[in-house]
Amino acid sequence: MKFGRNLWHAWSVIVVFVICLAVSADDRLTDARAAVSQWVDVERTISREAIAWKEKKTLLNDLLQVARTEIKTLKDGIAEADKATGAAEERRADLVKKRDDNAALAEKIETFLVGIEAKIRKLAPRLPKPLRDNVRPLMQRMPADPDNTELGIAVRMQTVMGIIAEAQRFNTTAPTGEELHKAPNGDMREIRTIYFGLGAAYYVSADGSDAGFGKVTQDGWVWESQPELAATIREAIATAEGKSREARFLSLPVSTKEVEK
Repeated sequence: MKFGRNLWHAWSVIVVFVICLAVSADDRLTDARAAVSQWVDVERTISREAIAWKEKKTLLNDLLQVARTEIKTLKDGIAEADKATGAAEERRADLVKKRDDNAALAEKIETFLVGIEAKIRKLAPRLPKPLRDNVRPLMQRMPADPDNTELGIAVRMQTVMGIIAEAQRFNTTAPTGEELHKAPNGDMREIRTIYFGLGAAYYVSADGSDAGFGKVTQDGWVWESQPELAATIREAIATAEGKSREARFLSLPVSTKEVEK
């Protein structure tokens, strides 16, 4: 009986141990399954994050490239702006220099005009009458007061050059014409004249009764009568006008006295 009772106890212990083993194995299996499930979830999460990061990385790279392109565009724009600014500044400096140079030149021209206009006015009474008549409109265009005039230097220079050009043209020809002169008895009479340059002239009356030569003085032209020159002066006028059949040397008196300036 005692042996049977011990055997029963032994089997009881074995059964309890087996049951404990079974219970312990079930717990480990459950824990393992839970761990595997968590690992799978973690892997899925990691995979999703990896995919999301890859997509974000691609997007970030694209944005970075766009940003770099914009930065390069801005730098190029700044460089072009700096270049344009430098060119504009250089152009402005050139314009300022030209303005200053032109102002200095205009001042010199104005100084020249003031002097030449005064000389022209002073010389006007000494000009031959035909020439004075030709340049009278130009003379009237010169300012009466050079220091207080609205005329520009271009207009004034054009006027002066016009007068000088007319004087040069007159000085290189032998113009003829008709003028009214006062006779010794005080009567006005018509005469024919011929000028040789700006300092010598000859005249003959319409009826040939009087002739002579003119010379320029400080106060203007004076005429001296030499009736014996009538025929020679008539021939000189005819030759100058192309009415003489043949050209020949003519002898006429010339005044060599220098006019005071």
